[in-house]
Amino acid sequence: MTNHELTFSKIKEFLESHFPERISEYEDGTHLTLDSKNDEESSIWIELDEDGQLTVGFGISHLHYDPKYDDLNKGFNDFLRFLTCKKRRIDYYKGKFPFKNEYEFENENGTWENYGTSLTWAFPFWKKTTKKTTNQNGFINITKIESEIEKIKSTMHNTV
Repeated sequence: MTNHELTFSKIKEFLESHFPERISEYEDGTHLTLDSKNDEESSIWIELDEDGQLTVGFGISHLHYDPKYDDLNKGFNDFLRFLTCKKRRIDYYKGKFPFKNEYEFENENGTWENYGTSLTWAFPFWKKTTKKTTNQNGFINITKIESEIEKIKSTMHNTV
């Protein structure tokens, strides 16, 4: 088992112990989604495929980390941060048609950082643009899980 497979396994155990009713598994347990209590809010998710590629998502926005070219630990850290940080989704509409979503998270110094933007090109461009912001808190307070998070992070560097 590689360090990344071990880290993914530890994250899975952590999610199952803290959020048993809100965690969904897909693709034989290699894709995990943590749903929010509020239907208006976005879920966070993580996937580790058989080739070792890690994908971390917030809503429909996601980033891929390839073990040949990227540092997978950054992806794991992003997912662990999403558990505890404030996040927001900004939905843009032309009339009543949603055409763009921005996903942001609050970083350590209190500023908002863009995680990703998704949009469609087929929209009624002549209509007035409106936006709706959905704010959400972390799924759990960092003080409750800090030691567990540090144990998970230690598996990234094989210092267990």
